[in-house]
Amino acid sequence: MSLAFAAAVAIAATTPVSADTVSAGSVALTVSPARAVLLAPSSRTLQLSNLGSERMAVDVAWRSLGRSIPSKGWLSIAPRRLVLRSGARALLTVRAGAGASPGDHHLLVLVTGRPSEPNGIAVRLRVGVRVRIRAPGRLVRKIAVAGLRARRFNGKHALLVAVANRGNVTEQLRGRLTVTLVDHDRVISRLRLGRSRELYPGARAVVVLPYAGRARGVVTAVVGIRLGARVPPVERRYRLLL
Repeated sequence: MSLAFAAAVAIAATTPVSADTVSAGSVALTVSPARAVLLAPSSRTLQLSNLGSERMAVDVAWRSLGRSIPSKGWLSIAPRRLVLRSGARALLTVRAGAGASPGDHHLLVLVTGRPSEPNGIAVRLRVGVRVRIRAPGRLVRKIAVAGLRARRFNGKHALLVAVANRGNVTEQLRGRLTVTLVDHDRVISRLRLGRSRELYPGARAVVVLPYAGRARGVVTAVVGIRLGARVPPVERRYRLLL
């Protein structure tokens, strides 16, 4: 393994890989599944596999995605440290107990592996597993529109919609977020988010909607979000300069 490649691996380890397997030369780490869902109170196991030829030391950590999860309390992950010989497997248990606030909680489980006997070259691999936990109780679905702006990117126009999830349920915005442009009571364009975009409870995001229309000047923009028949629609109006 070249020194340049090893350095690149060590630097890349600071960002979790979205796949369930990473490798670098004789070091390879697999975590399965790459995503997990729990209905609290319950537990779920993740399988760790050392597919490389070297003995590997593994550290396990996690961080919240969206609203904060307390470091001590209803969530536990064990073991936090272990050593896997070449070809060995181990089980990691994610346990969600009682006491969590109702709704969805998201976390990223970070599994980091490195040779247990370093040979002078720093190699470290990291895999990120996304875990969604649904806790029992009253579910609240509430998306707020926080603002709208028009911008140009590489000579093309786009509308930037700021949104925030103030409920406790993860929401999918694809097909549910629209921006309607109106000029003198005439609809001149209607934009709809067509790609997948999840918004975790407590999270904020800016959604970019490309605009290829020819309208210029000041128009009225109506931002709408419709989450379902049982949820009141959200609508905000803005005066927008294109």
